[in-house]
Amino acid sequence: MKKVLFACMAVLLITTACSLFTQNKEEKFVNPLFYKPLIPISSIARESYLTPHSLKFSNSSTYKKNDDHKEGWTTQSCVLLENKQEYIILKCSFYNPVTQKTQININKFKISECLDSVYCTSYHWLVELIEYDKNNFRRSGEFYGIE
Repeated sequence: MKKVLFACMAVLLITTACSLFTQNKEEKFVNPLFYKPLIPISSIARESYLTPHSLKFSNSSTYKKNDDHKEGWTTQSCVLLENKQEYIILKCSFYNPVTQKTQININKFKISECLDSVYCTSYHWLVELIEYDKNNFRRSGEFYGIE
């Protein structure tokens, strides 16, 4: 009986340790380009930064290089749903002061090499934001460049 109890305790201890190790394991983007600043190209986009657990964007709608954004930043807490070389999908939540409720957004950031665009002189990569809306992805019109 003592051997069985000891074996069960050992399995429980190992399982708990493995579970804690897995939870503390840092998620990383498959494509490290997603860590670079997203510079707004389209008029509705804002300077943004991505991590596997957050989406941070400027509260200012105008972009100036090396701007300190005195109007501040908005940071949304996110969960990484998909992590591919050509795109990532983040499920982000934030408090909407207009509706006074927490809102959930699902955002797909799709990256492609800039090959044939007027922006290719300034940016080597283009990123398109595609939002998830009622079980369908829809184009948001937000485009970013990565130097």
